[in-house]
Amino acid sequence: MPGTLPRARTALRWASLLSAAATATTALLAAGLVLLPAPSWTAWQFGLLALEFSLFLAVLCGVGCASAAFARGLPGPRLRRAATALLAVNALAATAALLPPAAAWRTAQAHGIGLSLRDYVTGGLAVTADREPETIAYASPGGEDLLLDVWEPSDRPADGDPLPVVINVHGGAEDEPQSMLPRWDAWLADQGYLVIDVDYRFFPPGDWQAPVADVMCAIGWAAANSARYGGDPERIAVMGQSAGGLIGLLAAYTPPGDIEPSCPAAGPGTGQDVGAVLAWYAVTDLTPQAPALPWRQRHSPIGDELARSNEEMMGGTAEEKPREYRAASPVTHVRPGLPPTLLLQGGWDLLNTADDNRRFAGRLADAGVPHRLVELPFTEHMFDINWGGFGSQIARAELTRFLDRHL
Repeated sequence: MPGTLPRARTALRWASLLSAAATATTALLAAGLVLLPAPSWTAWQFGLLALEFSLFLAVLCGVGCASAAFARGLPGPRLRRAATALLAVNALAATAALLPPAAAWRTAQAHGIGLSLRDYVTGGLAVTADREPETIAYASPGGEDLLLDVWEPSDRPADGDPLPVVINVHGGAEDEPQSMLPRWDAWLADQGYLVIDVDYRFFPPGDWQAPVADVMCAIGWAAANSARYGGDPERIAVMGQSAGGLIGLLAAYTPPGDIEPSCPAAGPGTGQDVGAVLAWYAVTDLTPQAPALPWRQRHSPIGDELARSNEEMMGGTAEEKPREYRAASPVTHVRPGLPPTLLLQGGWDLLNTADDNRRFAGRLADAGVPHRLVELPFTEHMFDINWGGFGSQIARAELTRFLDRHL
């Protein structure tokens, strides 16, 4: 019929207008979650995903632009103005969403690292692996079994040379187990390392030293037992994310005798035997002299919660327990002779400011400690959950380079 085609075209334009409105709304919500102080941990998690998968958001907004452009053919000036406005919002959002991957691309080029768009698109999350590790109880402080996972290469000759050992210390919270992001463990093992991912007591009230003592214990366990799994006990590195990075730094940096390992497998000064330390988005200064916290944290309920947690684990405020806060800050332990240290820090981190790691790197340089600081712009805390993300791709390249050089 003569009027069928125009009516169908008009209906399609209406659908395109609604589609453009939906993509614009999604983009504005994502922008709020990324740019503004998070009202809750759940909101922060959605913001993390929006930022670390922003290339997909850019594509979505590109579709919104096309839909809005087509909807401009609707009759009536109001509808055309609405479509034009949605076109502008989607175009602006698409451009903004391209900034993080573009910045990562420039960072990769500056570091001589190649990035894969295909890996970004197909990588997915790092929360699963292609195999299971062997799980072992390595200590029982206070009667509580502490577990570790041993990750071996999936394809290794039986008569191969002993493998360097990497002890991985997860971040997260008390309810997070070892091997929190198992894809990283499996991948690193397949690069030719024996990976030992450890659990620990997560900062019991008033006892911030407990997790450090547990990781020292795990280092001692690895030195005594890694050879059974083909590891080289003379080449051990400690790696950790967030709280795990702080704990790993303290295990390696704390002067011998200041903290006793939580099991007899490790002797005094065990942490000083490691060949390298790798800290991902780790806070290095808990004292009042630390750089200012990120403004998003200062204006978020998450910041208040973190402050209360710090006071609980330290047994008081920084004014009440100044010695404890200094002892729990790796920056106060910097001195010549410490193991080579790699620092990975995001530039848009809710929980830690890049100034913290910059100042820490400056102290390491002054002490003559071999180190490398890698800053990832527009990158959030726990960016490594996105396995294919450009931040994770850069981290993998930097990680293998550093370990190959120092372990």
